[in-house]
Amino acid sequence: MSYKAIIELNTKDKVTGRTYIKWVVHEIHPDTSQYNLNGITWKEQYVLNNIDSVRGMPICVEFLDYDKSEPFGHGMTDVTDKEVKFENSQVVGVTENGWIDTIEVNGRTIKALIAEGYIYDQRYPNFVSWLKAKMYDDDFPETSVEICGKTSDGHPKIVYESGDIPKGRVPMIYDYTGDAILGIKPSDDSAVLLELNHYVNKKEKEKMDEETQQKIAELNQKLEDAKATIQTLTKYKEDAENKNLVAELNSKLKSYSQEEQDAAKEKITEFNSKPTQEGVQSILNEINSFIANKIIESRNSKTDVEVNSHSNIYSDMYEVNKKDDTDYSDIY
Repeated sequence: MSYKAIIELNTKDKVTGRTYIKWVVHEIHPDTSQYNLNGITWKEQYVLNNIDSVRGMPICVEFLDYDKSEPFGHGMTDVTDKEVKFENSQVVGVTENGWIDTIEVNGRTIKALIAEGYIYDQRYPNFVSWLKAKMYDDDFPETSVEICGKTSDGHPKIVYESGDIPKGRVPMIYDYTGDAILGIKPSDDSAVLLELNHYVNKKEKEKMDEETQQKIAELNQKLEDAKATIQTLTKYKEDAENKNLVAELNSKLKSYSQEEQDAAKEKITEFNSKPTQEGVQSILNEINSFIANKIIESRNSKTDVEVNSHSNIYSDMYEVNKKDDTDYSDIY
């Protein structure tokens, strides 16, 4: 059976943008006669040896829908360069602490590795709402832990106590690298513990059955359809906004003469091919600048005329008062 479940979701020690979460990472078994669906026996001694890697472990989700509300699986996509890729998975939170305790889960009292951390509720509000609704209905979502070799200690693969045997194999040296919140049944092969040995051979990669592969194919198709719909709506919105901008500019240009509009002819041509709100203002600024320059030129021209006119007046006065033959008799 699987005993991995979320057991608490609340606003404990609330920090803006974070929702507290507490969950069972995995059960701890008394001996190798007990193991999980993937054949793993978790021994307390080795869990304690590797528990430090729980801190900072990402909480991950492969979303089933484009609005990022419902989870699906681990999000595994491929194995390249002997490394597993989770390109369909998103990090929705982080683990802050882990410890061993005795707890009742699914009607049984078990010893388990328990973790607590936070989910980023500002970035994934729909997912947090989905979690709260599930837990309100006492339908606690399952989780599935991911482990890999402890490369920092020179172990690129997981080291097992008695070797990599099918059932009752005990991980000894490893790192906790992620915990996925699932939306599929944990009895499915793709929902139980995913071991990352830094190397996955072809047979391990093909463990997912045809039904799961079909679900993934359907999901991918839905995502592609959703993307196409979003692109179509986005294009429709852009076209509508562009038409409104062109109409706005044409309405404002009616206040200007053709000569004034021609001052911003190049910008208007560019605007019609790629309308923007900034473009409208830039065109109006250029036309208004043209008009202002014309007014200044007109004033300067008028001043020149007045200056020349004054010179003529003084000249006339001089001519009127001028005598070819000076008569000094008037003076005396």
